[in-house]
Amino acid sequence: MEKISAFSYSRILFDVLHSSSESGQSDDDSTPIEPLAYLKYSDELEAKNAALREFWKTNRLHGRPGEILASPRPRHYRTTTKRRVFFTHGKYRLRFSHHKEADSKTIMLCSALEPREHDEIYSFLAEKINTPGFSVTAKHLTYIIIRGTYSEFCVIFNVGLVNGQIVRNLKALAENLKKLNVNITSSFVFSDPTRSDYYLDNKQSGGAWKIKNLFGPDTLKLTLHDQTYRFDPVSFSQVNQSMLPVMLDVVKRFCGPCAEKRFIDLYCGYGLFANYVGKHHAEVYGIDSDSASVERGRDTARFTAKKFGLSTRMYFRTAPITVSSLSELLPVSGTCDETILLDPPRQGAGKGVIDFCAQREPSSIIHIFCNIDRIPEDLQEWQRYGFRVGEVVALDMFPGTPGLEVMVLLKPF
Repeated sequence: MEKISAFSYSRILFDVLHSSSESGQSDDDSTPIEPLAYLKYSDELEAKNAALREFWKTNRLHGRPGEILASPRPRHYRTTTKRRVFFTHGKYRLRFSHHKEADSKTIMLCSALEPREHDEIYSFLAEKINTPGFSVTAKHLTYIIIRGTYSEFCVIFNVGLVNGQIVRNLKALAENLKKLNVNITSSFVFSDPTRSDYYLDNKQSGGAWKIKNLFGPDTLKLTLHDQTYRFDPVSFSQVNQSMLPVMLDVVKRFCGPCAEKRFIDLYCGYGLFANYVGKHHAEVYGIDSDSASVERGRDTARFTAKKFGLSTRMYFRTAPITVSSLSELLPVSGTCDETILLDPPRQGAGKGVIDFCAQREPSSIIHIFCNIDRIPEDLQEWQRYGFRVGEVVALDMFPGTPGLEVMVLLKPF
């Protein structure tokens, strides 16, 4: 569990909520997974804006964030959801939490933050796995996961044991899903003999296959603005699809005129930014440690170049984001003007990565924070290496929770 300081955003936010006489919160209004879902969205945004201003002031940060950009879909927005499968009181049940201690708030199917179609799918499967034909396989299920978009859905069965009988049984269960009045376009078996608490733990184990297609396409499809992407069912993708066009617009504006510039996208994933913003640049480098995502990003770049007749030089590389790998994979700095975008995981950029990027002397840096509490430490580091805040844009990427996505434009001084 992450250590939360007195100046953490979530703590400040809950102080704001508790001091509000109009919050109307009771112990039964929320779950730990959806702590703000009981609020009217306008009240939630008001509290989050007040907390963000206080967070910035308390941590003595440069710049001033504007109003948080609201989510076009503040509820029922999560395109990736999961349920843990467990056995109690003579039947298999589904719950939000992976903790063994289940209660009435975690043993539930309906969520205020998930598409209603997910509720329908989980309800159907919760009933099916208790029927004689599927109960034997159910004991090997760890998670049931739903991914996709708001109109197309993919169901993934995370299992601790794989054999021919289980695969055939799950294939029959997947076929049953087609009876629902929901557009389920694909289904997969995901093998995780470790029964990891992380529901899509994609580490290789023993050389065995990790995922098997039960039906449908091998990849998931996402269209944003004029750009179509594909990504693997176990690869990372933002859970709030409705906010992604907003996010792309902000990055495009931060980049400014870029016809002669190089765009470097670190932690690029399947090329969300590299392919949308990058196609307006002269040269693009996308780097990520997930080989499957990088390959999809490369495929999208080829398709986009053909579709739009682009001459942009696009390079996608698989490597951990370290100083040594970046030194090897990126061209010599100073040969052209460049923008560097970093979108690291919650734990932040790797050791020395900020220093390395600053030493390339780009005209701008775009640092995206999914963990807002990393901002004070990382902005101090950027300041130490000659970059200061030019603009701050906060996005309500995770409505109903205390999380925010914060995009910071940094300029050399």
